[in-house]
Amino acid sequence: MKFLSVMPNLYTADIEASVAFYRDLLGGTETFRTPASGTPVHVEIRVGDVTVAISDRDEVEPQGLPAPSPGHPFELVVWCDSADEAVAGLRAAGVQVLVEPSAHASGNRRGYLADPDGNWIAVVSA
Repeated sequence: MKFLSVMPNLYTADIEASVAFYRDLLGGTETFRTPASGTPVHVEIRVGDVTVAISDRDEVEPQGLPAPSPGHPFELVVWCDSADEAVAGLRAAGVQVLVEPSAHASGNRRGYLADPDGNWIAVVSA
């Protein structure tokens, strides 16, 4: 058996707001939506080399899983050419900045934002 890829799937209370964040503010491209028309329950957005799936959290329980609880079990890392410029531009677009960009122990610059559901987004540049 060969695993082909890994795709993070974010559960959201407001799928349209999350899609707008990843597509419009982070420059992603929508590659899949179901249903194809009307309010979606699942959308996939490609940002660079990675596809992020976004699903309506109300669609989880009918599949036999418990409803996802809010929290921060992970962060999504977005690499860019300038963390400072990216954070400034996203702040101007109304995105909540959690931590201003600063030098990280790795030698990179790193700042933190929140997506519409409060998920942590690390914005990192070399």
